[in-house]
Amino acid sequence: MKIEPITGSEAEAFHRMGSQAFHKYNEFVDLLVGAGIADGQTVVDLCCGSGELEIILSSRFPSLKLVGIDLSEDMVRIAREYAAEQGKALEFRHGDAQLLDGMEDLLEKADLVVSRHAFHRLTQLSAAFATMLRLVKPGGAILNCSFLNVGDFDEPGFRTWVQFLNQRPWDSEMQLVWALAHHHAPRLQDYREALAQAASETPVSEQRIWVDDQGYGVPTVKCFARRAAA
Repeated sequence: MKIEPITGSEAEAFHRMGSQAFHKYNEFVDLLVGAGIADGQTVVDLCCGSGELEIILSSRFPSLKLVGIDLSEDMVRIAREYAAEQGKALEFRHGDAQLLDGMEDLLEKADLVVSRHAFHRLTQLSAAFATMLRLVKPGGAILNCSFLNVGDFDEPGFRTWVQFLNQRPWDSEMQLVWALAHHHAPRLQDYREALAQAASETPVSEQRIWVDDQGYGVPTVKCFARRAAA
């Protein structure tokens, strides 16, 4: 099934949610620190949404070269506008994480390639992991955080969740809606197989997959791999 980009009012709703939940990014940033993020590096964020992670990282690491990429042109537009409002000169591009579209000049240029809460919507997990490994330079690392499947749910559920976002701010009641909206996410085995397939094409020196709850009331899977040094 082809995943359509998030557009219009849905994109605005995602931005509103992200900007109201900055505290939810702290754990992910701590993971990036553990992965070796440092000033002066190049970091590519696939499926960047409206750029909240870029705003946070640019404040903590002012010398990072940050490139955010998203399938939705509306999300890219919002991210650029949001960064400008925050006084940040950040780069955002339109591109497909599953096809390397719009990223050819970044091949083997990134020290770290990340994605946060997006891969559960993709139809080609292995292709997305392959993109991450092709963008990262030898010795660099990738880190993905996504939702796990907790039952059977379809795309209309996702749309219902977004409609809910359009009507009310981030609050405790959204935990249940968030959980329902992500019942269609991949299984843990899907992530393992996808990363293993990508690693068979671009060798890695280490990889780790683990599960926890990042505070949304939904299990999350974190996938880390370091590309083998040249």
